[in-house]
Amino acid sequence: MLYSLTVQPSLLADPGARNNIAEAQVVGDGVVTGGQRVWSAWVLFTNRDFRRSWTGSALSMLGTRTLTVTYPLLSYALTGTSAWMGWVVFAATAPALLTYLPAGMLIDRLSPQRVMAWSEAGRGLLLASLCVAMVLGQPHISLLLAVAFVEGGLAVLSSVAETALIPATARKGETDTALAVHEATVHTLALAGRPLGGVLYGLGMLTSFLTNAFCFLLAAAALFRVPAGEPPDRTLRQPFVREIRTGVEEVLKHRFLFSATLLTAHINLVMQSLTVVFIAHMSTTGLSPAVMGMYLAASGIGGIMGALISPKRRDISNKIQETIDRNWIAALAEWVGLTQSGRSTLLVQIWLCSAGLTLILFADLTPWAFGLALLLNGMGGALSNVTIRTEFNSIPADRTARVVSISRLVAYGSIALGPVVATLLYESAGPHATVMILALLMVASALAMTFTPSWRRCLSPNWQPVEP
Repeated sequence: MLYSLTVQPSLLADPGARNNIAEAQVVGDGVVTGGQRVWSAWVLFTNRDFRRSWTGSALSMLGTRTLTVTYPLLSYALTGTSAWMGWVVFAATAPALLTYLPAGMLIDRLSPQRVMAWSEAGRGLLLASLCVAMVLGQPHISLLLAVAFVEGGLAVLSSVAETALIPATARKGETDTALAVHEATVHTLALAGRPLGGVLYGLGMLTSFLTNAFCFLLAAAALFRVPAGEPPDRTLRQPFVREIRTGVEEVLKHRFLFSATLLTAHINLVMQSLTVVFIAHMSTTGLSPAVMGMYLAASGIGGIMGALISPKRRDISNKIQETIDRNWIAALAEWVGLTQSGRSTLLVQIWLCSAGLTLILFADLTPWAFGLALLLNGMGGALSNVTIRTEFNSIPADRTARVVSISRLVAYGSIALGPVVATLLYESAGPHATVMILALLMVASALAMTFTPSWRRCLSPNWQPVEP
């Protein structure tokens, strides 16, 4: 089901309330009906430019999701060891550490459409070259590392450009609907992409990577048909270092956005490590790639659940408050971000991840426990994403790309470190000890963010401790 989100103007005018992200409201004064939601989405897709940008974005995301499964599986097939899995995933994600900052500057100076279209074309050609190597003979692991590294850098450019392009192609008054549709698309493709990657790889290495190449090239074809828009005013350009400083200052002055960036980085580090542990451990048990992809798709299911819950989270919080008495249960619900002024989707997410990791240990690393943990993370992540994207929408348009790039450099740069951390721990301590360490890190962070008042207020500026 698709829905539309708005933020009350008063919330954006008041910094204190805005930092609370005001929990994006459902359109109108009441609940939006299913028919209204479907109609809003239908009207949005009558816009040719948005339809083309959405198509390019969807194809790009589908290819990206399948690669998260096929990259590590191909490395295992080429080397026969799980040690290379983490390094290949690291090669694909490490460019985030190098390209997020220049990506924002480049997009602000050029055009999101041009940057995204050429990035997708480059990704398609890179994977096509890997396919040629497969036809000529078994490619060397060094070639896979090189392709993953360059393709990962282009993926960063495309991702940052997409953040600016999707709302830019929506008509006036439809930006919030466009963001909601995009968020639903992200999680739907996360649900489909990973199982599809496993299925395609099961059909053959060449089949999977050839399909990815076509996805990226078709995405580029759709994006090249989107108008580039008016070129930015060159007279407003600042030196590169000054532009970076401007973006950093924007992030730092938003207390919630700064805190959310750091907390998201921590969650991404742990959960990316968990994904690598799952693939490595299940590869040794003989679990098929297709089944692995189905378990990994649980994060997409959770994301869709979170996207559907998101517009109703205020009503849910009020309902929880009405059904519990003012006792220690009420105080606990307030502390963990479920009720009243202490409501925090990020705090809910970190507790959901903690519960999932703990469950894996009690279930003795069974596949269904990994799947449930990924589902809980996906659900919490979708709730947090809507909140954070709403805050990005309040940044001045001429600074949006650089603010996004700086925030993602920190939040998603940790994804590059996750595979290396997981590989080192997995090879030295084994799967059980690795999951235990990851669980302890997540639970300790959840406790610190919940019971340290200064940190707690960063996630919910209006929060005040509740006495039992």
